[in-house]
Amino acid sequence: MARSAPGRIRRACVVAGTACWKAAVRRLRHPGPAVIVDVRRRQARRLRREVARAARTYARALGAELPPRLLVVVQRVVYEGRQLNGLLQAFDTPGGSRRYVLHLALSINGRQVSEDELLAALRHQLARVLEDAVGKPALSVPLDLEVPRVRAAASIVELRPDAEGRDDGHERSAVPVQRIEDDQAS
Repeated sequence: MARSAPGRIRRACVVAGTACWKAAVRRLRHPGPAVIVDVRRRQARRLRREVARAARTYARALGAELPPRLLVVVQRVVYEGRQLNGLLQAFDTPGGSRRYVLHLALSINGRQVSEDELLAALRHQLARVLEDAVGKPALSVPLDLEVPRVRAAASIVELRPDAEGRDDGHERSAVPVQRIEDDQAS
């Protein structure tokens, strides 16, 4: 039996409204961290979404919830005596709870950090934040995120001198033209 057009529209609106309501309730129950990003607007919006999504997903995978009022600051450089990938700060509030602030760097020693590297630093810091809820790791294998630096580029050596330096006005080629003509004659 075919449905009428108003019935199909009503059904589609009910399905869409239900999905929106469920998403809003899920977002209110499990709010993500507050994320501040220090880049251009379009890139900031994308990075905010990625950082918040990665934090929620990581906490959910560990079977924990993110602490309330978690703040993640993504900025150009994080400096604590030297440049770092990230910095975790925990503040004890007068009420006895803790407030966490994660600082993540977009560049380290002049090298731009990739988005994957940024999210890896975020997850590393979140593991420390979620220790109270999940417990300390039984095994921890360190991984260095620092990428080896590229050596300074070698100087450019001129292989062929410019034609302007020649006295006879002829251009210099890789193989002398006279030798090619001699090879074809024989």
